[in-house]
Amino acid sequence: MELDDLKHAWKTLDRRLEQQNALNLQLLRDGRVETARRGLRPLAWGQALQILAGAAGALLFGSFWPGHAANLPVLLSALVLHAYCIGLIIAGGIVEGRIAQIDYAAPVLAIQQQLLRLRRSYIISGMLAGLPWWFLCAPVLVVLSEGAILDRAPRVVWIMLAVGAVGLAGTWLFHRWAHRPQRAAFGRKLEDGAAGISIRRATAALDELARFERE
Repeated sequence: MELDDLKHAWKTLDRRLEQQNALNLQLLRDGRVETARRGLRPLAWGQALQILAGAAGALLFGSFWPGHAANLPVLLSALVLHAYCIGLIIAGGIVEGRIAQIDYAAPVLAIQQQLLRLRRSYIISGMLAGLPWWFLCAPVLVVLSEGAILDRAPRVVWIMLAVGAVGLAGTWLFHRWAHRPQRAAFGRKLEDGAAGISIRRATAALDELARFERE
């Protein structure tokens, strides 16, 4: 009877330890998932501001170019800026959609995959929003001057476009240089920087949880 009592007590202790470990794991999961959720809020706010800025720009340039249809350079410049602002709205909406689609009740691996898709969308969105600025200064100047800059100092516009072309080519060459196999670590650091602090923090919280679950 004493041996049976000992076995029963041992099984009861094992069961309680398992329950305690499961509870600790659930508490850790809830905490890390909530950290990830909170970490993405600044990103969502930033994308909302981008969408609002794009909408304001689209309304401004959309109302500008119909009245300058007779002036081709001004018309084209306004259309380019209008299209860029619409692109800001679309890019911001895609990122917001990725954030909204994250299922925090899913397994950790599934959430990590969703964060990876969000990261990829955010990096592409940042490229689409940032790289055109190598060229956008010229159409902005043309629109603000309503084409007068082309009569008074046309070289300024051409210089801006030339600088933009050189800058874009330099950016592309630097990207290729940084992502060569011998500089893989440096390339990963650049990608981490481009991913933004919000996504990095959310990813770090889930990586910590995944390591704990594996152990």
